Amino acid sequence: MKKRITIWRVRRIFLHVLLGIAILLLAIFGYNSVKWYLFWTLGIGIILSLVSIKYKIPGIYFMLKKFEKPQYLHRFPGKSVLFFVAGCLLVLKLFPENIALASIVILTFADPTSFLVGSFGNIKHKKPFNRFKNVEGTLAGIIVSFIAASFFVSMLDALLTSVVAMLAEAFVIKLGDDIIDDNFFVPVIAGTVLYVLARLGI
Repeated sequence: MKKRITIWRVRRIFLHVLLGIAILLLAIFGYNSVKWYLFWTLGIGIILSLVSIKYKIPGIYFMLKKFEKPQYLHRFPGKSVLFFVAGCLLVLKLFPENIALASIVILTFADPTSFLVGSFGNIKHKKPFNRFKNVEGTLAGIIVSFIAASFFVSMLDALLTSVVAMLAEAFVIKLGDDIIDDNFFVPVIAGTVLYVLARLGI
C-alpha cells in the first residue's frame, strides 16, 4: 500500500523542511546559542503538548489539526516536531559542529525526499524493513542526503552515513507498542556513524 500525496502530507513535509532549515541557519550563524534556543523550545513544547491533551489552546490546536497525525492529536500532540527538535539538540550537544550539521541536514532532506519519490515507487522493502516504504524512496533519500551532507563532511563519510541513516529510517523501531519517531533516531545514528568514521580516520 502506497502513501498517497495529500495536502496534509505536503503541509507536513513543508513544516519538516522549514524547521530543519531554520535550525541549520541558527546553528551556522549562532552555534553557541542554538542549543539554548532548542532547549527552551523543547521545554515549552513539552508543556504545551501536555496541556493540549486536555485543552484546545487557541492557535496551537489549529496548528495541531493542520499538521499532527490524527492518532497523536489527543495522545501525544506535537510528537514529530518535539522529536525533531530533541534529535537536533542531542546531536548538537554530543558531536563536533561539522558532524552535528551534517546529521541535521540528513534529517531535514532525507525523509521528505524518500516519501515523495517513494510515493511513485513500486519496489517494496521486505522484512525486517518497513514494507510500507519503497526501495526507490530509500535510494533517492540516500542520494539527496549524500549531496547535502557533503557540504559539511567528506564525500566518502557523507555517502557511508547516508546509506546507514536511510537503511535505519526504513526500519520500524518500536518501544513497547509505540513506534519511535525517526526524527529522533535518524540524526543520532548519522552523528554516531560520522563520529566513528572520524575516529577511525576514514
